[in-house]
Amino acid sequence: MQADQTIQGPIAVGIDGGGTSTRALLMNAEGVTLGVGTSGSGNLHDMGPERLRAHLDEAWRGAWAAAGEAPRPADAVFCAMASVGTPGNRETVQRLVAEVGVAPLERVEVDIDLAGALAGGLGGGHGIALIAGTGSSCYGRDKSGATFQSGGWGSLLDDVGGATWIGTQAMVAAIRDFDGRGAATTLTSRVMEHFGLQHMRELLPKVDADGAARSARAQLAKLVTTAAQDGDATALEILGRGADALAECVEAVERRLDFVSDATLEVVATGGLAENAGQYLELIHAAVQRRVPKAVCITPRMSNVEGAAMLARARLS
Repeated sequence: MQADQTIQGPIAVGIDGGGTSTRALLMNAEGVTLGVGTSGSGNLHDMGPERLRAHLDEAWRGAWAAAGEAPRPADAVFCAMASVGTPGNRETVQRLVAEVGVAPLERVEVDIDLAGALAGGLGGGHGIALIAGTGSSCYGRDKSGATFQSGGWGSLLDDVGGATWIGTQAMVAAIRDFDGRGAATTLTSRVMEHFGLQHMRELLPKVDADGAARSARAQLAKLVTTAAQDGDATALEILGRGADALAECVEAVERRLDFVSDATLEVVATGGLAENAGQYLELIHAAVQRRVPKAVCITPRMSNVEGAAMLARARLS
């Protein structure tokens, strides 16, 4: 949009906040995207309120800059965010969004990140969305509108199949190779090179020192997907286990919701890891179809932030 144009009519804002980034998208009442802005992590647990507030502000202002106009409050906002599983966390994000000026408090709705992934990935239809990014989780909606979530318990308890889990498994494989308990793997040298280690015993302080540990582990996922492409058997085994764990979440959601009358069940996998590691995505799709034979794995019809904006647009009055 050109700077000399004026945006007329009501505005909906979709905000997608994950472990890696925060994205904001402006959409008009006709469903046209006007501008998109991006900032750092949108995970409240990792960032804390003040840093998340700054990222929300940057993403929102960036979207208006892309639209070529000065920011103004929206008429409806839907935030699909990581780490908002409790009412208190949702209220915190709602308050931060209002404080930034995105919209008045009463026009801001906050839900889990999977809500945007499902709406965008399936284009508003029913089915199951799987997120494999920094963390992992699964969420479904059936024809009746009933929903259910499986996974999404964070890296300490779960997040199996996500980047943090895969990175952790890379380090486990490396130390087991180093001390003679596991198979030889190229992940050992890759992990040491990644962290600049002179000795493997230097690894623990690198990833167990502070809150940066989760991010440091997640960054190792790329080493695993690269090693798997190069034929490393241990890396391939890690990805296989991750894919099956993600498929297990899909199976759990399929059991809890009413998809009995559906001849097929659309499943969409989103998130940075799933979207940027083609071999891993193929393994995920294969595992899902083994566990849920009626599943049809599709490419996302729209992005997660577009899904969040669609949900906001539906609330325009």
